[in-house]
Amino acid sequence: MARASQSQTLVKLDFKEAIFSKGSKRDASEVVLKRIKILRQKLSVLEQDAVDLRSLDPIRKQLIHQDILIHKDRGVKAYAACCMADMLRLYAPDAPYSESQLSLIFGFFIAQITDNLKVTTASTQPLQVNRNKSNGAKEPPQQSQTQQSQRVTDVAYYTEYYQLIESLATIKSVVLVCDVPDSEVLMEKFFTGFMEIIRPDMNKTLIRYLRDILVALIEESSQLPQKVMDCLINQFERFSSYPETLSFQLTVDVCNQVADKLKRPIYAHFSDIQATHGRDPTPNDLKILSESHDLLLAIYRVCPDLLLNVVPLLEENLKVADEVTIRQLSVKTLGQLFSQHPGAEHPARKYPSAWSAWLGRRVDKALPVRLAWVESTKDVLVNHPEVRKELQANLMDRADDSDERIRAAICKVIGSLDYETALHHVSSDTLQTIGARMGDKKSSVRLEAVDALAKLWNLAYSEIESNNPDAIKQFAWIPDTMLSTTSRGGSNPELRSQLLSMFKSSIIPLPKETNDEQAWVDRLLLVTSRLSEISLKALKKMTGLTEYAQGMSPFMALVQSCEEYNGGVIADGGQDAKAKLNFIIDAMSRMFFGDADKAKRDLHAFAAANETRLFKLYKTCVDIHSSLPSIVKAKNEFLRRVHQGHDDLLETLTTLVDVSAWNVVNQSSIPALLRRISKPESEASASAAAKLLGMMAKEGAPMFKSHTGQLVVSMMDKKNEKLVELSLQALASVCKIYPDVAPAEHRPVERAIAIALEGTPRQAKFAARFLARCKEPEACDDLIRDIVKGFKKLTGTRILTYLRALTELALVKPQAFEAQSEDIMKFVMNEVILSPSPSSDVDGGDEWVEEDTLETLDRAKILALRLLTHRCIGFAREPEADQILKPILKLLCTVLQNDGMINESTGEGGFARCHLRLRASMCQLKLANVKAFDRAITIPNQFEMIVGTIQDPCYMVRNLFLRKLGQILPTQRLLPRWNIAPIMVAMDPEAENVAAGRAVMAAIIGACANFSQSERIERIEMPLARLLHLLAHHPDLHWNEPEEGEEGEEGISDQQNLKDIAKFIELYLDCVANRDNIGLLHHIAQQLKGVRDRHGDNSRPLWTLAELTELIIRNRATKHAWSIPTYPGKIRFPKDIFHHADNPEDRQKVQRTQYLSEEVRDWAKGLGKRNTVSQPTKRAEPHTSTSPGIKRKSSTKKRTSRKKRRIEQSDDENDNDSDDDEDDEDESETVAESVEDDIEEGEAVLGRGGRRGAKTKAKRAVGKKGKKVRSKKDDEDEEMGQESDLTDLDD
Repeated sequence: MARASQSQTLVKLDFKEAIFSKGSKRDASEVVLKRIKILRQKLSVLEQDAVDLRSLDPIRKQLIHQDILIHKDRGVKAYAACCMADMLRLYAPDAPYSESQLSLIFGFFIAQITDNLKVTTASTQPLQVNRNKSNGAKEPPQQSQTQQSQRVTDVAYYTEYYQLIESLATIKSVVLVCDVPDSEVLMEKFFTGFMEIIRPDMNKTLIRYLRDILVALIEESSQLPQKVMDCLINQFERFSSYPETLSFQLTVDVCNQVADKLKRPIYAHFSDIQATHGRDPTPNDLKILSESHDLLLAIYRVCPDLLLNVVPLLEENLKVADEVTIRQLSVKTLGQLFSQHPGAEHPARKYPSAWSAWLGRRVDKALPVRLAWVESTKDVLVNHPEVRKELQANLMDRADDSDERIRAAICKVIGSLDYETALHHVSSDTLQTIGARMGDKKSSVRLEAVDALAKLWNLAYSEIESNNPDAIKQFAWIPDTMLSTTSRGGSNPELRSQLLSMFKSSIIPLPKETNDEQAWVDRLLLVTSRLSEISLKALKKMTGLTEYAQGMSPFMALVQSCEEYNGGVIADGGQDAKAKLNFIIDAMSRMFFGDADKAKRDLHAFAAANETRLFKLYKTCVDIHSSLPSIVKAKNEFLRRVHQGHDDLLETLTTLVDVSAWNVVNQSSIPALLRRISKPESEASASAAAKLLGMMAKEGAPMFKSHTGQLVVSMMDKKNEKLVELSLQALASVCKIYPDVAPAEHRPVERAIAIALEGTPRQAKFAARFLARCKEPEACDDLIRDIVKGFKKLTGTRILTYLRALTELALVKPQAFEAQSEDIMKFVMNEVILSPSPSSDVDGGDEWVEEDTLETLDRAKILALRLLTHRCIGFAREPEADQILKPILKLLCTVLQNDGMINESTGEGGFARCHLRLRASMCQLKLANVKAFDRAITIPNQFEMIVGTIQDPCYMVRNLFLRKLGQILPTQRLLPRWNIAPIMVAMDPEAENVAAGRAVMAAIIGACANFSQSERIERIEMPLARLLHLLAHHPDLHWNEPEEGEEGEEGISDQQNLKDIAKFIELYLDCVANRDNIGLLHHIAQQLKGVRDRHGDNSRPLWTLAELTELIIRNRATKHAWSIPTYPGKIRFPKDIFHHADNPEDRQKVQRTQYLSEEVRDWAKGLGKRNTVSQPTKRAEPHTSTSPGIKRKSSTKKRTSRKKRRIEQSDDENDNDSDDDEDDEDESETVAESVEDDIEEGEAVLGRGGRRGAKTKAKRAVGKKGKKVRSKKDDEDEEMGQESDLTDLDD
C-alpha cells in the first residue's frame, strides 16, 4: 500500500511493444532480438524501489513464455535471462513469479550460463596420461582448453552472461532457489555447472561472483542436498593433489566461507563411512576406510575448520579395543593431521584431547599401532616447534621398546630430519639416545641408528669444519660414539663389521675423484681430532695396521690361498692348499661377519670361481703398497664384476672389501699428512696428523717405501720438532724392512747424529733407531763415543737425550753399546741411579704428575731403569745374559721394596716414586717376555710385588700397568702365573680398572682357546692355586696366631679382611668358572688342603682360603643349577710355592678339619651368587682396551683429590706409554728369537713385520695331528628383559 500511494513519483517502464507477436505468424529472430535488447536496456537503468511495478506486469509473463525459454537464438535467450534477472532485482524482496515459474527461470539461468560458457567437447583436446608417474597412475583430467585457445571473452554474448552472473551474486536473488520444489536438483546444477565452466582466462571478479552464488546457496539452504555434498567431496577426491586446478580452488574458497554450515554434513559423511565399514572390516572395507582418511587429510590441508567435529571421531577410533587396523589407520591419520599447517595453532592446544589420546598410543599393545605412531611423528617434529619437547620425550620413551621395528623406526625418524631441525629443535639427549642404539642387539636397529647419525653428521660436516660451535656441540661427537661402540664389551663381529662398514662408507668415504687426496685426508683429520682415547684405538684397529704389523692380517693370505687352490685343480705338492684355505676362511668368517655360515659359503664360492681378474683386483685393495687411486679403481671394478657375475656373493664380498682394503690410510695419505704437520691449518689438525703419521710409522712401515726422499727432506727441518721426530720414526721403520731404501748420502746420517745429541729425548730415540738401520755401520759407534765424551759436560736436560739414545742403542745395537758399556754403566749407576735426588724433600704423597714436570735427575733415573732393561734384552741370547740380568732384577726389586726409592741415600720424592714404581714393574714385565728371564724372577716376594702394582695407591700407576698387562698377557708368552695379575683389580675403587681387568682375563681365556687341554688347564684353571697362595700372603689378610698362654683363637683376626679377600676369588670365578670346568676348579680348591705352603711355616691361611673357595664354588653351582662332577684327572701344583705333606696322616687330618667358623659360613652363603657367568672357553675376539673413561667422584683420601688425568693427549705427554709400545717393536724381535723354541704350536709370535703371519698359522693348523675342531656357539639375541610398559586401551 505504501508503494501504491507513491505511484505518482515512481518511474514506469517505457516499453509498449510485445516481445513477440501473437498469432500464427511468428516474428523473425532478428525482430525478437531487437525488441528484447531494447527491453533489456530499459530494465537495466531502472532502480530497485524506484519503479512502478505495475508497469512491469505486461512483460513479466512474456519473459517466461515458452517461445522465449526455448527460442533457437542464443542472443534472445541471453537477453531474456538478463531481463528476468532484472525483474527479480526490481521486484525484490518479493518474487514476481510463482514457485514453479521460479524453478523454470533458475533452470533457464543455469542452462544459459553452463551451456554457453562451457567449452564444447568437440573442440577439446583428449585427456593426457602422465607417463612420468612412478606408480603408473593417471593425472586427473585438466580443465578443457579449446584447440584455437578461444578466450572466454570471445564467447558470443559473454557480456550478457557476465551480467547475469553478477546480478545473481550481488542481488542474491539466487537464494530463491532454496524455496522452489526441485531446489535440490537446481542447487546440484549450479555446483556441478560452475565447476565445469570455471577456466583460467576468467577474470577474478567473475570467479568471485561464482563463489558468492554458491556460498549464498549453502547459507540459505536449511539442509544441504546430498548431491551438492557429493560434488564438493568429489573435487577434494579428484584434485587435492593438484591444488592449482581452478574448480578445486573454487571449492576450497566456498568451503572456507561456509565452514560452520558444512561441519555437520562433513561429519555425517565420515561417520556414515565409519559406521558402515568400521566393524569387522573386510579388505574392501579397509580400502574404503583408507580412502576416506586420505580424503579427510585432503580437506584438512585446505579447509581445517571443516573437521572440528571429525577429529573427535578419530579420537574415538583410537579406543576401539578389538580393531587394531582401525587404531593403526587413525593413529597414522591423526599424525599426518597434526603435522600440517606449520606456523598455525599447535595441535596440543587446538585438539588437546585428541593430542593426548594420540600420544598415548605410543604404548599401544599392538605393534602396528606403535609403529604407525612413531612413523607419523617426523612431520610433527618439523612443522610444530612448540610441541617438539613433549613429542621428543614421548618418542625417546620408546627408544628401548621391546620390538626392534619400533627402535629402528625411531632411529629412521630422527635420521630423516633436515639439518636445521636437527640442529636447533632436537635435543642432544635425543641424539645421544639414538647413538646408544648403535650398540643394539638387532642388526636392523643398528643399521638405522648408524645411518641416521651418519646422515646428520654429513649434513653438519661443512659447519663442523668451519668451527660452528652449535654444530660441533650437536653433531661432532657422532664419529667418536660410533667407534667407541665397536670397542664396547660384548660387541659381536656382526655389530663391529656393520659399524665399521658404515663408518668407512659414510663418515670417511673414499673420494669419488681420485686426485682429491688432500680433502680425503682432511676429512679423516677432522674426525680424528675429536676422538677420545678409546675411539682412537678403535680407529687404529679399523685401519688394519696393528694386525698387519703383528702378522695377523689374513687378507693377503686369503687371496694367495685362493690362487694356490686354483678352483680345486691342485698341482703336485699343493695337497694342503684346500686345508689352508678352509682354515683362513673359517677364521675370517668368525672374525668379520655376523652370519659366519653364509660368509663361509660365499668365500668358498669366491675361491671356487677362480677368476684371476677378481683375485688381482682384490690383491690390489689389500696390498699395503697400493695408492689411493689404484685402491678406488680396483674396488669399483671388483664390486662391478661381482655384481655382474656373482650377484649372490655381492653382500659378503662388499663387506670383505670394506674390512680389508686400505681405505682409511694408505701410502697416498703420507704427503697430505706431512703437509698438515709442516704447514698446519690448526693445532687440532696438526695434532691429529701427527697421531696418524706416528701410527703409520709404527705399524705400517711399508707404506713409506716410496716416500723416503720426502722423509729425508722433512727430517732436515730445523723448526718443526714434531715433523723431525715423525720423519725419523718413519725412516727408521721403513729402513728396517727395506734396507735398500735407506738414504745413501752421508748428510742424513750426520743430521741424525746431531739430533741424537742435541734434540729432544724422543727425537734422539728415533734418530738412534735410524742410525742402527742406515747404510753406515759405524754411525752407531760414532754416536756412542760422542755421547760418552759428552758425559763430562752435561747441562740442562741433555742427559735425557743421551740416555734415550743409549736406551735405544742398547736394544738395537747391543754390540756397539757393549764396546763402551763400562763407561756407560759407570756413569748411569754413579751419576744417575745412585745420585741423591733433588726431590727428596718433596712430599707428593701418591699423587700423579706428568713425567715432564719431574726433576731432570728423577726423569733420568726412570730412563736409566729402562736402559738397564734394554741391555738385558739385547743380550738375552748371549751366555753372559744371566750375569747381566741378576743385578738388574735385584735393583728393580729393591725399587719396589723401597716404595719407589732406589735406596735411603738417594731419597727420591713422592711424585717421582710413583713413576719409579711403575717403571720398575714394567721393566720386570718386559724382562719376563724372555722365558729364561721370566723363570729367573725368583727373589722372595718379587713376583707378588710386581703383581701388587695393580693395587698401587696411585690411580695412574694402577691404570697404566693394567694397560700394559692388557697388551702382553693375551699373547701368552709369559709363564702361567702371570694370568692371575688382572684379578688383583677386584678391590680397585675405580670401576674402570675393574672392567679393564675383566677384559684382560677374557682376552687371556680367548688366547688359550686353541691350546691343548693340558696347556689350557695350566694357564686358565691352575692359576687359582697360585691366586689363593698370593692372597694367603696378602698384607691385608691379618692372621692371628696367639702364642702359648695368650688368649684368643688362631685364625683371621678381622672378618672384614676375609670378606675383602673373597672378592678376589669371586672375580676370578666370574671370569673363569663355567659349567664345563666347575668340577676342576672345585677339585683344585679341595686338593690345596693336601699341600703345604713353601713360603711359610703356617699353611692354615692357605687352607682357610681353599675352604672358602670351595664354598663359593658350591654356591655358584647352586645358583646356576650346575652339577659339580668329580674331576677324574690328576693335577700338579707349582713346586715353587707348594710342597706335599710330610706324611699321609697329617694330610688326612687337614682334609677333615674345618677351618671356617660357623659365623663365617653363615655370611659366606651369599658369596658366589652373582648373575655373572663365564662362557665355556672358545675362540675369543681380539682384545680391546678398557671401556670409555667415566667421571669419577672425588675421594676423601688425599691421593684421589687431584683430577686423575688420562695420558691421552699428545705423544709428548704420552712418553711412558707410547715409548714402551715403540720399544716393543725391537724388543719383540730379540724376545722372539730367544724364546722361539719354547713357543707352543699354534701361538703367533708377534712382532715387527709380522714374521709369523696368517698364512704361516694356517700351515701350522693344517699340520697339527688330531686337532679337535670346535663348533662355534652362536650367541642368541636376547629380547629386552624389562617388564612391558605397553598399555591396554582402557589405560
